[in-house]
Amino acid sequence: PEPTPEPTPGPEVCEVFSDVKHGGWYEAAVQYVYDNGLMSGNNGLFKPTEDITRAQIVTTIYRLAGSPEATDRSAVTDFSDVFEDKYYTDAVCWAYANGIATGSNGQFNPTGKLTRQQMATFLYRFSQVKGYSTEANADYSEMLNADKVSAYAKDAVSWAVGSGLISGSEVTDVNGNKVKDLNPRGNTTRAQVATILMRFCE
Repeated sequence: PEPTPEPTPGPEVCEVFSDVKHGGWYEAAVQYVYDNGLMSGNNGLFKPTEDITRAQIVTTIYRLAGSPEATDRSAVTDFSDVFEDKYYTDAVCWAYANGIATGSNGQFNPTGKLTRQQMATFLYRFSQVKGYSTEANADYSEMLNADKVSAYAKDAVSWAVGSGLISGSEVTDVNGNKVKDLNPRGNTTRAQVATILMRFCE
């Protein structure tokens, strides 16, 4: 029998997106999410340093789930800022119906910036919905800004740190020591999300 041909690798992202540098720390992660159809760019740009929005991350997780049919449209009626026929509508409806994404005060805040603890929470709830193990946990109390983690996100952040999805940024504290900054309420860039998604999938 004829040997099965090797799958043709996709184009290199540094050639697809003019703002993804060859050899950059996030190049492999951007390649991964691009090849797997999880994230794309716009007008030849990936915008790796741009903060990702809540609508964008929910859309990405929805693609990760295989873009299932979103028959429950409760999000459109329950949130005053979610409308039909937006690029993210099916994703938000699906995520809301499955308890992966919630809003507050009757709004979903689709254009709001995604914080690191929200990212952990979305992936934690997605893992629970899919039946993946969420047993990994870590004591992150020694990390800088650990006390800034919101009550709703504590289990998710513990899991994300324990799973190696989030490791914190290395910074120098007031005593000159290298410490990890958890920065749970800091925004998440598109490059960081690509990296976390690659780790999550692998």
